[in-house]
Amino acid sequence: MDKIRVPKSVFQGLEAIRQSGATNMLDYRAVVQLANMLNNRDTVSWLMDHKHEYVEGVMYGIEPEE
Repeated sequence: MDKIRVPKSVFQGLEAIRQSGATNMLDYRAVVQLANMLNNRDTVSWLMDHKHEYVEGVMYGIEPEE
């Protein structure tokens, strides 16, 4: 399976959450809450519209679009 490609701003938001270690990235709700707390609207919007892709991305990898 290929990595999930996301806009750069979304990738940066997800990467900030991952690097913080504040939650397990499989905890979708916590990731959305943290993105909200960080005021990363692009990430929140993408997560709300692409839950299935996010879960696949956690399993197979997420990379920024070029």
